[in-house]
Amino acid sequence: MRRSRLEGLGSFAFISLGQLLSQIGSVMVTLGLMFWAYEITGRATELAMLGFFSLLPPVLLGPLAGAAIDRFPRKTLLVACDLLAGLGSVVVLWLLSARALQIWHLYALTFSASLFGTVQGPAFLASATMMVPKRHYARASGLMSLSGHVSAVVAPGLGGVLFTLIGLRGLLLIDFTTMLFAVVSLLLVRIPEPDRSRSSSQGESFRGVLDSIRDGFVFLSRSRELLSVLLLFAVGNVFASVYETLYRPLVLARTGGNEIAMAMTQSMIGIGGIAAAVLVSLFGSPRRKMVAMLIAFALGSVCRAVFGANVSFPVIATCALLSTLLFTFAGSCSNALWQSKVPPELQGRVLATRFALAKVLALAARALSGPLADRVFEPAMRSGGPLAGVMGWLAGSGTGAGIGLFICLTSAVTVGLVVWGFLLRRIRQVDSLVPDHDAQSPSGGSENDASRPGVT
Repeated sequence: MRRSRLEGLGSFAFISLGQLLSQIGSVMVTLGLMFWAYEITGRATELAMLGFFSLLPPVLLGPLAGAAIDRFPRKTLLVACDLLAGLGSVVVLWLLSARALQIWHLYALTFSASLFGTVQGPAFLASATMMVPKRHYARASGLMSLSGHVSAVVAPGLGGVLFTLIGLRGLLLIDFTTMLFAVVSLLLVRIPEPDRSRSSSQGESFRGVLDSIRDGFVFLSRSRELLSVLLLFAVGNVFASVYETLYRPLVLARTGGNEIAMAMTQSMIGIGGIAAAVLVSLFGSPRRKMVAMLIAFALGSVCRAVFGANVSFPVIATCALLSTLLFTFAGSCSNALWQSKVPPELQGRVLATRFALAKVLALAARALSGPLADRVFEPAMRSGGPLAGVMGWLAGSGTGAGIGLFICLTSAVTVGLVVWGFLLRRIRQVDSLVPDHDAQSPSGGSENDASRPGVT
């Protein structure tokens, strides 16, 4: 039994390595495409539109992607998403070689790549539920976080250097090669499927697909505790998104546009994320995951509030590291909690809905953060402004003070929300109030499932 457990986590680590390589290739290509688009147009609008098209699929198609995850073999979906993303790189390479590549091609590629990611993210997490024992769910989530943070740290610098040496064509070839690594790793590992016989809506018609999506919402509506957790952290992430949108302009404003300071801040954020992912991968999460999440979320928000205050750059960099570490830890605990509570045959729909809700609210917050900072908070904190005399002790004065105050206030609201959630028994004690899926049914990935896979 012990051997099968180790093989299960080892198998997931193996395919996570393949995904890490693929993510590094994909991030480098995204960076290369942005360089190419800016060289061609010389405008920022096209770059902003690339970001817009990357956000559309999870917002518009998240629940539909969840239904697909729960209706089709997850391994097939994961392989198909990697292959189709690789095909997109081949198409761009062909267009580039034929000197026919245009900006709208990049919009289509960005949309399709994001669509595949909308399927792949929840499918990968739902597959982890079937591959590893329950006590290793947080470790699996840590491995997923590690892939994201390592690629975010390594790919931009490496991609920038390689773009100058081998150009966009070379980056596209590297991306296709790393995709092959990801596909091979998936083909070598067996991913068990959940028991779908208990699902009430597995019909092949469009009505069956809609019923399948509805089942995910019905599950959430019937669990008051999980729905409360979902809404609490969704609203909390709205305020947390203000920091994620504005920390770069704040650092530049506080340091007089110092690019080295900005790079150091980015490095500290990457180090914090990697450190948290490594720790969770090695040691897992506490038994009371919700309490750990609440504490980590609150402390991370306190760090962000200090980040926004009128403090020295070393304090800013330290807060950036600590907040990322704490939020990454909270995210791993959250994934492990949802994996343990949601039946495996419903996880695609529920997880995709959870991610889609977070994306919708975060998109709205990011769209409003910039205008509010520039048109409300910055003018209010200038010399003689209505808030300068009242809040200057906290956020300072001059350029960046309004952005800093905005981050301080939204982070304080996030702390208040977390404290309120801690006072609610249905949230604080969700670990014990909501039974685990393997307690509800003997199937679906219990600790004693002898069919956990290894590398074949």
